[in-house]
This record gives sequence, C-alpha cells and structure tokens, in this order.
Amino acid sequence: MATPLLSKKKSEAIGNGAFLIGLGILFATNAWWPGILLALWVSIGLRQYLSGRNYDFFISSIILLGLYIVSYFDLQWSILMPVLFVVGGIYIIVREYFFAQDTNGEDKSQEILDDIDTDRKNNTR
Repeated sequence: MATPLLSKKKSEAIGNGAFLIGLGILFATNAWWPGILLALWVSIGLRQYLSGRNYDFFISSIILLGLYIVSYFDLQWSILMPVLFVVGGIYIIVREYFFAQDTNGEDKSQEILDDIDTDRKNNTR
C-alpha cells in the first residue's frame, strides 16, 4: 500500500465535496445518465487515491469508467462485462495473495505471548 497523501478523514471530506460538485453539475445540465457514473468515479477515486489505496483506485477507475464508456457510446454489454468481471476477479486474487496481511490473528497472538514472557522475565530479576 502506498503512503497516504492525506488522513482518512480529509480524503473522505474531499471525496464527498467532489461528489456534491458533481451532483450540482448534473442538476445544472440534467445529464443524469451516465453522468452519475463520473460523479461516483471522482468521489470514490479521490478517496482511494488520497488515502494511498492506488490499486483500489485503479480497479474502481476501470470499472466505473468502463461502465460510463459502455453507456455513453451505447456499446454492447456483452463485450465489456466479461472483461470487467475477469479483471475484477484477477485483482481480488492478486491483492489477497500478494499484498494483504494475514489477519487470522496467529502472528499477533504470538507477539502478545512473547511480550508477556519478556515482561515476566524482566519483573523476576
């Protein structure tokens, strides 16, 4: 995971602000579909990018911009949907296999036991 550019709170606030700006533009232009997909992409993408989740930003961009392109240019869903599902599935597998921390608690439990043992040894001397 990349280093976050801003705190989670700030990145969420900026993403929410961008979404409100997008909604304002959609109200003014009355171009709801597929414009709402762009507003969602900007909001979600900003949050992910600013909080350092670059891989999530990349996948969200592919999915939301892909849906926008399919809707805007009236392309066949049968062309893009398999690609989106395959890319999403590969991303999830790669992210979990190579980049995710194992959260089953075994490593943390061992750390706690080691700390307890160290504390006991230090207190008995």
